[in-house]
Amino acid sequence: MADAPEGLYLTAREAAAELGVSLATLYAYVSRDMIRSEPVPDSRAKRYRAEDVRALKLRRAPAKAEAGTGAAALSFGQPVLDSAITLIADGRLHYRGSDATALAKSSSLEQVAALLWGCRDTQPFTKDAVFHPSERLAALAASLSRVPRIERCLSLLPQAALEDAAVYNMTDRGLAATGARLLRYVAAVIAGEAPSSKPVHEVLTRALTQGEKPAADLIRAALVLSADHELNASAFTVRCVAGTGATLYAAVQAGICAAQGPKHGGLSGRVEGLLLDMANRLDVEDAVLQRLKDNDPVPGFGHPLYPDGDPRAAALLALTREKYGDDANFHRAERIIRVMEEAGGLRPNIDFAIATVGTVLHLPRGAGLSIFVLGRTAGWIGHAIEQYRTGLMIRPRARYTGETPRGKI
Repeated sequence: MADAPEGLYLTAREAAAELGVSLATLYAYVSRDMIRSEPVPDSRAKRYRAEDVRALKLRRAPAKAEAGTGAAALSFGQPVLDSAITLIADGRLHYRGSDATALAKSSSLEQVAALLWGCRDTQPFTKDAVFHPSERLAALAASLSRVPRIERCLSLLPQAALEDAAVYNMTDRGLAATGARLLRYVAAVIAGEAPSSKPVHEVLTRALTQGEKPAADLIRAALVLSADHELNASAFTVRCVAGTGATLYAAVQAGICAAQGPKHGGLSGRVEGLLLDMANRLDVEDAVLQRLKDNDPVPGFGHPLYPDGDPRAAALLALTREKYGDDANFHRAERIIRVMEEAGGLRPNIDFAIATVGTVLHLPRGAGLSIFVLGRTAGWIGHAIEQYRTGLMIRPRARYTGETPRGKI
């Protein structure tokens, strides 16, 4: 076959860079027939018509010019709120200036929570910072023991708020102390035990595994890496609720509701399903390639904010390799990663990494969402506290696109 004329095609990375989008978005354009792609001779890779890429770039120019307006800004667009909690830049994630992947090597979720909450002069996680439910609430929790963990949280948090009188202490120390009680209570509810001052990663490890040290290290790291991710859907929801003056319990409950969605924290369930399906196959590579061929998205890969790969996933997978590198489930996950990077041009995100930890540790289905929610509770509390301190309610305006009013107004 003769060589293609120079400039006729672009690689996936070249096309994505020219459009200023992620690889996942590029593939979405291809699936909608907006850009033509062709296989590269003697390779599994694909190449993309340069003329299609540039034509699409011209069509997108007006929309890009309005990137600062509401619709674009609220969907991976320009910043809409000031925050000193988390920075995502240059492919890295920082909690108040500290690299999150470095913190995940040895820090507990409690230590990271205190950092996210801006606790400079006080340590909120004292032995006394434990919520003690009434006999009635403890009995209600026991009656819900067979209810899924996250739904259990949604049932019990409103009742707990009624019993925690100090929840209305809105001083800096009061909010931090309430945050500590609340985080420990969420851990206890997810684990199905009474609240205590024990490290939350140990509480969760005992509930989900046999309690071995390597498992505890992985769960601790997963919690830390899940703690916050700037102004995502659940964090924005939390800030909206906190802005109305609602309690920390109500704000966290709202965050859990948002996180359950299959496009957010609930995505971990789809990744768990993928890994379960692949566990019954010998042809893992072929199965992943068939998904790509059928334009069936493989969950757990790619992230719009990390075009070169999610650093949280890289850190958690590296720790999993260190602790369980010989595990057959981990080898299978690595085979999926290899195919997706080579053929799909995408790298794993935190959802895939957490689901891989779940598979390696033989955790029950739904454990990924439990880990995510418990870890993210620390960040939600931080966002709520920061919003309380602004004294502002979040109330954006809508750009009306309906029918023109008729008659006099």
